[in-house]
Amino acid sequence: MAYYPRQAVWELTLKCNMNCMHCGSKAGRQKSNELTLDQCMDIASQLIDMGLEFITLMGGEVFFKKGWDKIARKFVDNGVYVNIITNGNGLGKEQYEQIKNSKIKQIGVSLDGLEKTHNKIRGNPNAFQEATKTLKNLYDMGYATEAITTISSLNIDDLEGMFDLLADLNVEIWQLQLCSPMGNAKESENFLLDPKYVPYIIDFVVKKNKQNKVYVIAADNIGYFRENEEKDPRSRFPGCLAGLYAIGIDSVGNVKGCLSLYDDKFIEGNLQNESLKSIWTKDGAFSYNRNFKMDDLKGKCRGCDKGAICRGGCKQLAYFVTGNMCESLYCAYR
Repeated sequence: MAYYPRQAVWELTLKCNMNCMHCGSKAGRQKSNELTLDQCMDIASQLIDMGLEFITLMGGEVFFKKGWDKIARKFVDNGVYVNIITNGNGLGKEQYEQIKNSKIKQIGVSLDGLEKTHNKIRGNPNAFQEATKTLKNLYDMGYATEAITTISSLNIDDLEGMFDLLADLNVEIWQLQLCSPMGNAKESENFLLDPKYVPYIIDFVVKKNKQNKVYVIAADNIGYFRENEEKDPRSRFPGCLAGLYAIGIDSVGNVKGCLSLYDDKFIEGNLQNESLKSIWTKDGAFSYNRNFKMDDLKGKCRGCDKGAICRGGCKQLAYFVTGNMCESLYCAYR
């Protein structure tokens, strides 16, 4: 079967102005060997040549990457849909001008709870005020806005209030994703969500989408195959796409099937030394998905009638929770 990188997530820099409790990459300081702007532009050309359709640019904090708007503009000018994710803090005239110059149409702002909760998770007493101000400013500028929430034990009770808040802020899309025990989250005691809440989250998504205020998306690590979820074709899980049609690139050029696989064992190659095509087409690359066998399923996933499609769910969550890439403890179907 022929695969191509249809969608990508690219961490342009690790430099960040936050110290978030759940940050998988432990962002903060820029690495000394991060990709130069010229290297980034070359990699962008390689992605475009291989048929990329959608890309998310992020950090760290994306605005700390000098020339990020030029990288984004290159994708836009070549027909690739570009989204950026920001924590929304400290945006001024320069950043808004860069957004205009990039020609992107959609911007995601991380929001991890109502004011008290968000500020605690972000470790900044002004984080909530800044993030919501950014969402307002972007809407007033005519941009489609998205909010991204990483669900943990600290903010599960904020979801109802957040929905009303985001509707008032005219946010179009709200993506919910589960926190994974990696990076800073691995060191935060009692931070992870109990799996018993997964059916509640799915029901919440279905219920809120009936209100037609904010379109709520359950990310690939929530689910899967619950009856009410199956009724909405947009919510049906196709199986993890890492290394099949999805690719992740970090700030120093390491290539993974999914950027959230924060473990060096998942690095398939480095773009400072190899071309994207050679990494993507290498024998044995992304074997956890390309060479998947039903016998790879572990625990309660083994023998599941959805196993051939699901393949154990989200690979990064499965790996960091159970140590196995084909065993999900956050499955609502079973």
